[in-house]
Amino acid sequence: MTQVEALKAIAARNDGLLRPQDVVDAARPEDSPLHGAFCWDDTEAARLYRLEQAQRLIRSFRIVHEDGEDKFDTPVFVNLSTDRTEGKANNPYRLVEKVAKDPDLMAIAENDAMDQLRGLKSRYGHLKRLGKIWAAIDAIDMAG
Repeated sequence: MTQVEALKAIAARNDGLLRPQDVVDAARPEDSPLHGAFCWDDTEAARLYRLEQAQRLIRSFRIVHEDGEDKFDTPVFVNLSTDRTEGKANNPYRLVEKVAKDPDLMAIAENDAMDQLRGLKSRYGHLKRLGKIWAAIDAIDMAG
């Protein structure tokens, strides 16, 4: 059984709902196809979880901007794709204000944003109501 088949089986046993706790419970046996997807060493798992908490903390800070009636926010810190060399758990972040002042870093940030937009289109492209958004992404992508 593959991992995706195991996940589908868990969902089938739970009225089509896939809950993280059910996945962890099903992954506990060493012969489960899901077992290898988890860190079972509690000390290492705790360390990794704290790194994840630190990432959430870093990403949680936003600067609110007001432009007339428009209000939007930007992150204080950003993680650029070119900085992702130390493994997901310990990727560094940069101050957005510094990135905005450096044309090379800004180009990387813009490319990263386009990658994220392409990812949204890939995940949600089947939602026809958003067709104008997908067309705008395509137009920006072609112009870039």
